[in-house]
Amino acid sequence: MDLHRDKIRIWSVSILLSAIVHLLILFPLAKLGGYHFAKPVTQLQAVMVDLKGPSVDTVSVKEAAGREATETATDAADAEDEEGAASADTPLKGNPPGQAEHEHESAKNSPAINTGKADVSMQGKESTAETKPVTAPEKMPGYAIKPPLRTAGEFMTTGWEKLTYQVSMLGLPVGIAELEAINERGDVLITLRVKSTSALSSLYPVDDLVETRHIGGNFIITKIKQQEGSFKRDRGFTLFLREQSVFWIDNLRKRSMTEPIPNSEVLDLLSAVYFLRNRQLKVGSTELLHVYDCDTYSALPVKVMRQEQISLPGFRKAQALVVKPLLKTDGIFKRAGELLIWLTDDENKVPVKVETQIALGKVTVELVSAETQRHGKPPARGDTARRKADQ
Repeated sequence: MDLHRDKIRIWSVSILLSAIVHLLILFPLAKLGGYHFAKPVTQLQAVMVDLKGPSVDTVSVKEAAGREATETATDAADAEDEEGAASADTPLKGNPPGQAEHEHESAKNSPAINTGKADVSMQGKESTAETKPVTAPEKMPGYAIKPPLRTAGEFMTTGWEKLTYQVSMLGLPVGIAELEAINERGDVLITLRVKSTSALSSLYPVDDLVETRHIGGNFIITKIKQQEGSFKRDRGFTLFLREQSVFWIDNLRKRSMTEPIPNSEVLDLLSAVYFLRNRQLKVGSTELLHVYDCDTYSALPVKVMRQEQISLPGFRKAQALVVKPLLKTDGIFKRAGELLIWLTDDENKVPVKVETQIALGKVTVELVSAETQRHGKPPARGDTARRKADQ
């Protein structure tokens, strides 16, 4: 019985303490205001924005402003017509009627007088649309393309030409050389490739590539990559003929420089060969060329030594002019001696033979085939349009 009373007493005290604690918590919160937890929270409403055109209010405002401006201009025109009619009926004193009519027509056609009357008639009215004067767009200065200083006709008489040579040393074939030139709508591209045979590549590898391009007759861009044994070169330069300057770069040594050249007749070595082919050469004469090679400008005299008949591979013979360029630089090959070139003694002046001296001995380059096309792009491989040289 006492145990039952103790339990009742404990429960009663617990309930009383719980009520006191809840009152102590809820009493401060009551000062902050009432809360209705059953009411749902209002969700945010989505707002749609039309970015394609102006709002209805904006359109209506602009339309109202346009109507008001139109009505104002109409009122001003009507008032001007009435005033003009009155002035036409009652000419000014001292002026004949014909002069009054002439002045009235001048006033109607004069924008200054119309603007002034419109301003007077629009006094006291508010205008919501501003009228800005329309000005003609300024003409941008055009870039004038300067005429070319050099033309493709100075270097090529055909649209495309490819000459293939056999390179021999000590009487043995050691490589192949290909000289190709293309006239691309007035821009000339000349490429020379020289590669050693597989048998020689293990002892003395040769892989030369020289490419030169004429741009607009005012720029000449040349790239030179050479590997001859242990010797390597990777250079390039751009001749600015009108500015009479050259920018050259050495990719292996990471050097570059811009320097002047004496005139606008300077050519690279490949272009100089093609330019020489279009000259009238006579035995005993000397042609002076201006060349830039190996980062050096030099005046290059070319002597026409003699005329002779030479034998070519395939039991062919040709009449040729022997010319001797007095090179002060290494040239296309890393030479160790003089250079002789045999050109056919005709209007084409095809280089059919070249002799020079390198570190390993005498090198002979002889023409084995020639492919030409007068106009258009070069033919595809195996095209029957190719023809062999019959020199």
